[in-house]
Amino acid sequence: MQDKELVVKSNRLVEASYRLTLNEQRIILYAICRSREEQKGIFPHEPVIITADAFANHFPSIDKSNVYSQLKEAMDVLYDRSVTLHETDQNTGLPQVSKTRWISKASYIDGAGCIKIVFTSDVIKYITRLEKEFTSYQLEKVGNMTSFYAVRIYEILAQHREIGNRVLNLKNLRQTLQINPDEYKLTADFIRKVIEVAVDQINKHSDLVVKYETRKTGRAITDFVFKIKGKDNTKKHRSLNDQQLREQLETRGQQRLDDQATEF
Repeated sequence: MQDKELVVKSNRLVEASYRLTLNEQRIILYAICRSREEQKGIFPHEPVIITADAFANHFPSIDKSNVYSQLKEAMDVLYDRSVTLHETDQNTGLPQVSKTRWISKASYIDGAGCIKIVFTSDVIKYITRLEKEFTSYQLEKVGNMTSFYAVRIYEILAQHREIGNRVLNLKNLRQTLQINPDEYKLTADFIRKVIEVAVDQINKHSDLVVKYETRKTGRAITDFVFKIKGKDNTKKHRSLNDQQLREQLETRGQQRLDDQATEF
């Protein structure tokens, strides 16, 4: 897969709190890549056009019999979705929690088999302007995943691919994935339906191999300790360091926000 199909997100967006269906997530990811492929950037009043045929080619597991209908349905719901961002107030330097919508306009064209979406300006700055800390991966690495949780956890773990490990707190992870308190009340259910599914799909479909252990505080499981390593070709893909990749992407119209970056 070529670099033009690279997904690049600020770590603020990777670690934001939101919940989407699988196809809603796919629309977001494909739109990011589509804008880079056309090399015209993403702007608050410029729609990103997604055709059903192209969308199906990038996500092989989608039901091919009604891709356009699935796109329309996902787009309609995505229009009402929001994302909670953990930022820093520029005036006080204090933590700021902001809530914004993903897209400001959603259109479809019956007969042409395509949809159009316009990202909000708040989201655009986290997918077109590169902060000091960002995460990148090739779209094909999540193209065959069938779990929204698998895609999200892959992104979170991919941040630490070169470190080789990451500890995810159970409470914080539930908040990041926006899993309601009445869902997966038993930790065993959360592990079986979220963690195990994600680990299985990451290992099967992506460029990472991950495994985990649970950590307890007292008798209760409170954290998941992940070990992360790349498959054989991962090092080749990561031959550019973050500084070099950032400079490459900036030459294609992406801007840097180093002055707003914070540690996570």
